[in-house]
Amino acid sequence: MNKRSLLLLLGTIVAAIFPGRDSSASDAGLTFPADGGIVDIRDFGARPNDLIDDTAAIQTALNQYPNGNRIIYAPAGVWIVSDTLRWPTGSGGNEQKRTILQGAGMKLTKLRLPDHTAGFAGEQPKPLIWTGNRPAQRFRNAVRDLTLEIGAGNPRAIGLQFNASNQGGIRNVTLRAAPGSGLIGLDMGFTDEIGPLLVRGLEVEGFDVGISTKWPVNSITFENVRLRGQRKLGWHNYHQMIFVRNLTSENAVTALYNEKDSWGHITLVDSQLRGVNPAEKTPGVLNQRHMYLRNVLIDGYAISIDHADKGRDKGDVVSAGVVQEDTSHTSVRSLFRDVKDQTFATAGAIQHLPVKETPEIAWGDLEKDWANLTAFGADPTGESDASTALQAAIDSGAKTIYLPAGANFRFEGEVRIRGPVQRIIGLEGRFFTEGAAVWRLVDDQHPRGLTDSPAVIFERCTNHSGGPSVTLKHESRRTLIVSSWTGMHVEGRGDGDIFLDDFCGRLDLLKPGQRAWCRQLNIEHTGVMCRNHGGRLWILGMKTERIGTIIETAKGGVTDAAGIFVYSNQGWDEKVPALIIDNSTAFLTGISERNFNNQPVTLWVRETQGGDTRELSERPSVYLSQ
Repeated sequence: MNKRSLLLLLGTIVAAIFPGRDSSASDAGLTFPADGGIVDIRDFGARPNDLIDDTAAIQTALNQYPNGNRIIYAPAGVWIVSDTLRWPTGSGGNEQKRTILQGAGMKLTKLRLPDHTAGFAGEQPKPLIWTGNRPAQRFRNAVRDLTLEIGAGNPRAIGLQFNASNQGGIRNVTLRAAPGSGLIGLDMGFTDEIGPLLVRGLEVEGFDVGISTKWPVNSITFENVRLRGQRKLGWHNYHQMIFVRNLTSENAVTALYNEKDSWGHITLVDSQLRGVNPAEKTPGVLNQRHMYLRNVLIDGYAISIDHADKGRDKGDVVSAGVVQEDTSHTSVRSLFRDVKDQTFATAGAIQHLPVKETPEIAWGDLEKDWANLTAFGADPTGESDASTALQAAIDSGAKTIYLPAGANFRFEGEVRIRGPVQRIIGLEGRFFTEGAAVWRLVDDQHPRGLTDSPAVIFERCTNHSGGPSVTLKHESRRTLIVSSWTGMHVEGRGDGDIFLDDFCGRLDLLKPGQRAWCRQLNIEHTGVMCRNHGGRLWILGMKTERIGTIIETAKGGVTDAAGIFVYSNQGWDEKVPALIIDNSTAFLTGISERNFNNQPVTLWVRETQGGDTRELSERPSVYLSQ
């Protein structure tokens, strides 16, 4: 029996045990509507669980829609990959962007590199997945809900070389390597100009290095990351600005290394780093540049944190336990506090805003709960306004309304978000507007008397024209979530909570007392970019471009931001303060700037308390208001 026949026989046996395309819905995990424009790898010849190489079929599926805002879907099962899967390259600026590799679930979809695969043991590192090099044009790339497995005997294998720009990221992904195998799990140091992007729900098991982040732009936000069993380093950072919450490390090696002679800046909050039988002099954290820490537990290492920045740091070697709040350097600034030594030692107790997790919205039943926007008369070519159709879909009682891929919807009117609708999702779909579109989340009387859902999520869509955004006015008691969305101006005018995740747009929090939590907030806007007028605003990772006040906190508002990266690429106006605090409170940490035209920010803070206004021209790494 030849090798091909043997593989087919084994595949038949395995397929009988692990059925492929005809699996029941309960075993299928995340699935999508048949008319949603999803690109299913099975339609190109890939078959799960048959031990036959699926590389060519998956690559063919990826190549179908360069720059296409398409979901390339790998259903539940094990898929064999023996060579690098590469994001598609089209012509005319369509290279390696707007491509989403989507699995059915982290534990359900597995892309597996077999043991001792040719090309993964040579001198050159070789990734299993590669999503594109610089420049920062890799818009909306994503990898979601799957596992990459590196088999034994592949020492130079890299799990994922990932790049996305402005909006995009990694959600619910496991990277796993067999003992002794794998060079880097997540490699985001292979090219410059990576980010901004959001990584949330990442597990890295094994590899020499779990995560690599390098190069000085454009900042990366991480949340809910687990590192385990690395052989050399858990995480290696050089030059990059990384903002991290809920990092868990279980390692015998250094969990986090911030390398010297760089602009690297790490903001680390709410994390646990545990040493598991480390060598005697291994530090849990080796920091040779800037670092800010809050509520970080480090134990099991003889040296918990070693700050060693050629004498420029405070010289700390921090003992085991919880770091309540600290910086590596004397970089704390305040205009109204007595912070003489520029550390937290004399700053007094700081009451940070409580952190609330982004709610999960049930996926629902595709047959009963989901409705295609085109079924209500929406024009997929964009020749006519789809606002009336969207209102009809909302009022139909559907829980999920989807914008299919391949369409380009125009919105120009007002839409009232009411009733049982709980998800408006682009299947990585597109829309545009001339600037008149207003969507209002309201507590309204539904025309059929149906009950309002407690929360509504808008997700996975983009303003494809790059022009004016839809204005979404939150005027409700309900929770609003906007996730993986480009092109929206959110106005907080209600009582319900707001969550913005992997969001490229604008936020104005205008209702006193309203609360918002933002993870990876990217704003490229001239003028005031983000207003907080009396609200409670928490941010993990913010990146800005253009000239304008980054955050204006006024009317008794409180802003608590962990990680702000300013890319002042147009040259700063010396009269414009980057941060305005007007009779309000702000705790701003992990502040950094990159400027390449010799016109950096010259006025960082303008703070007014009572009738007293003071200004700060020097960039603070950490700024504390009154």
